[in-house]
Amino acid sequence: MRSRGFTVLELLVAIGILSVMIAGLTVVFIQQQRQFSFTREAVDIDQTARATLDYIATEIRNAVSRQGKTFSIKFVNGGSGVNPPCSSNTDVPGTAASPPDCITLYTWDITRGQNNGDEDEENEEKEEKKEKKVDLPSVATTVEIISGGPQLILRLPDEWIITIKKEDGSEETIPIVEPGDYIGFRSRINMCNPSGSVDCLSNPQLCTECGAILEISDVNNSLKQITVSNDKGLIKEQNFQEEDFSSFEEFLSSFFIPEISSQVSEMTVVQSKTFRVDMENMELEMSQNGGPFQPIAGGVDAPGIVDIQFVFNLQDPDGGITKVGVPLDEANRMYPDFSSDPSLLGREKDIRTVEIYLVVRSRVSSQLISGQQIPTQTIPQIGDVMQRQSSSLGEGFIYRVFSTTVYVRNMAREEFG
Repeated sequence: MRSRGFTVLELLVAIGILSVMIAGLTVVFIQQQRQFSFTREAVDIDQTARATLDYIATEIRNAVSRQGKTFSIKFVNGGSGVNPPCSSNTDVPGTAASPPDCITLYTWDITRGQNNGDEDEENEEKEEKKEKKVDLPSVATTVEIISGGPQLILRLPDEWIITIKKEDGSEETIPIVEPGDYIGFRSRINMCNPSGSVDCLSNPQLCTECGAILEISDVNNSLKQITVSNDKGLIKEQNFQEEDFSSFEEFLSSFFIPEISSQVSEMTVVQSKTFRVDMENMELEMSQNGGPFQPIAGGVDAPGIVDIQFVFNLQDPDGGITKVGVPLDEANRMYPDFSSDPSLLGREKDIRTVEIYLVVRSRVSSQLISGQQIPTQTIPQIGDVMQRQSSSLGEGFIYRVFSTTVYVRNMAREEFG
């Protein structure tokens, strides 16, 4: 019996059916790939945003739980878009043109004493403290001034000087601070209001302890002294007055010496972190203690940080709330920044909650399952930025708005005694 092969017609029919099946499978595969890509981008956006919000929220809580509460937070509305970044507020606060905000957080150390255990362990701990520059003991006493002008020279507290044993048995005395470190001062008696319009004796709830944060310019090991040069730029923060000082000498003679050094005051090491958005590379950057900015989230190869906005809710004496970081509306107690109205001067101490808003963009321009690009999205108003369309930030990308609220329990004025 002779076997039969397939006819040309049968082969064509089989190839046609196979082609249809392959085409269908290809379409399904492409759609699955698009769905996977879309889901992956959404997950990456979510993870980036939540990690970023959690980190900033934790830093805010740490800052406001320490001393120096009047200037634990320095808020710059739209500061990411000015030059140099974070140096001043945006030119047009309360409009859609407002770039991302900047925030600087100062953490005041409140530890007391040092380890009195085994000497080797103590030296190891001191070395670790010197390396990390954290958990340094505060000094609550009269700040001892060696020179009050033209530069400020202070005696180093004994608690800030460590003795290290060398291998040869000799000892070396090393200050725990070095040039570039920040030191904070807070009067435990005198109270200040930067507007100058409040009598702090009769209205202590409207004021806070006088204080300042200065940058060390030199450390003299042998004399156990630190120097703050005759430079107004080394005054990082202060709550004596809102206006700039005419000179460093004026700051020393009229404010620092009478309010701090002549009273029982606290001297401590201050850590600072500044957050801003690199608008070109869409990444969140951080600077520690005035150093260079380094990227910590977002970027061109990751979900991008498009915008960050802060809104501060201040508790008013009458029980109402004043909002800072939103479009100006004086009738409804709404202001773009803390310098918008004289009544806001020094009111960082009244912060009860901080709202953080983050706009995150997908790494790539995604396609929907149908093969169409992501349509234009409407991004709602956040902070002082009005509602806008995603087309103004880049068409075809996925945009998500994330927010969290930090409840600040320790920004109120403290009682001592």
